[in-house]
Amino acid sequence: MTRLLKTAFGHTLVILTLLFVFFGPGRAYKSNSTRTTNSSICTSSTTGATASSGTSSKPKVLIIGNTFEFTYLSGLNFTTSYTGPLLTSLYACTETGEICKLECGQELVSAQQITALALVPGIDLTATYVIITGTGGVNPKYGTAGGVAISQYSIQLEWLSMFLGSDLPANFSSQYMYAYAQASPFEYPSLVGSEVYELNTALVDRIAAISTDLEFEDVDSDLQRLRQTYLFEAARKAPFLAHCDVVSSQIYWHGDVAGHNVEVYANIVTSGAAKPCNTNQDDQGRLLGLAGAAEAGLLDFSRVAMIKAFSNFDRPPPQLSAYQSRYYVGEAATGPGLRNAWSVIRGIVADVLEHWEDVYEDGISAPNYVGDAKGTLGGTPPFVQNSTAVAGSVQGA
Repeated sequence: MTRLLKTAFGHTLVILTLLFVFFGPGRAYKSNSTRTTNSSICTSSTTGATASSGTSSKPKVLIIGNTFEFTYLSGLNFTTSYTGPLLTSLYACTETGEICKLECGQELVSAQQITALALVPGIDLTATYVIITGTGGVNPKYGTAGGVAISQYSIQLEWLSMFLGSDLPANFSSQYMYAYAQASPFEYPSLVGSEVYELNTALVDRIAAISTDLEFEDVDSDLQRLRQTYLFEAARKAPFLAHCDVVSSQIYWHGDVAGHNVEVYANIVTSGAAKPCNTNQDDQGRLLGLAGAAEAGLLDFSRVAMIKAFSNFDRPPPQLSAYQSRYYVGEAATGPGLRNAWSVIRGIVADVLEHWEDVYEDGISAPNYVGDAKGTLGGTPPFVQNSTAVAGSVQGA
């Protein structure tokens, strides 16, 4: 018993020592920006009247995020709210009607909310640029906490197969997540269509160009010290705009094992084209709703962009466990990350308004494939490979 107590005490002492070294004496690290709001950051507002049913709305820009994330947006006053059948989320616009927002839920809920919005009488999104924003974790290979991602690909994690723990076959090489309806972890999956969405690279490049000179807010000193302990150069940098891609799931994962599994699957399903960096629980549902509206001719999918904030690293530095990283460090870069993302978005809004006639009104032609993994909106997705569902799966039965 004495030996067990000494061992337990020793392990506890190691953890406390690590927290002391990296976060300072007399306190454990606690983010002052994690999922909290106050009057100083609620600088955008929704005021004024509710438009009567059927009132016309044809915005140049629609920003999609959740209610919490909009509390970090400054400089826009949404004066008019709109209602419609089945529309349960807040859709509101500025006084001129040129800029609107949709406060969405997460993942599958957001698909329903976006579909409901697109069907509201009087709302015309056919020429609207849609900016999906929000916050999520960052793969330290491609970005840093407090930074921002602009993405070409968004990848759905749910439609896959999985073995856990001792059930993992010996030849799977620690790859717990693998391609759906396949018998080995590195085969291309049998697709349903929503596994991958590819966006307009010309629009991505335009946004990157107008964001070049932005100065991003840095994270606090504790997190600055912590990022220096990561092995990857991108993680050690001050916040910056990263060109990398989204993996979206209703499951919140964290750690090296899960992170590696997600990377492998993302590279398989995009045939190596993606750089998976942003983890969140929002975007595939949002893109599903937008793609469905585009298929019905209600919006232009080549006008969709994704600007996502990095609230935290999706895996720990070498000296911490995944649990310590997730719960002692937490989402410590939420505030700076969202303010930096909004800085990029304000620049996009200004550019759209200034160059509507000469750049944006007729659309920005996409040099690449745009759409889902099934070619629903036309064209052939270049990342898709031929695959046959294995016998014993539903699709291969």
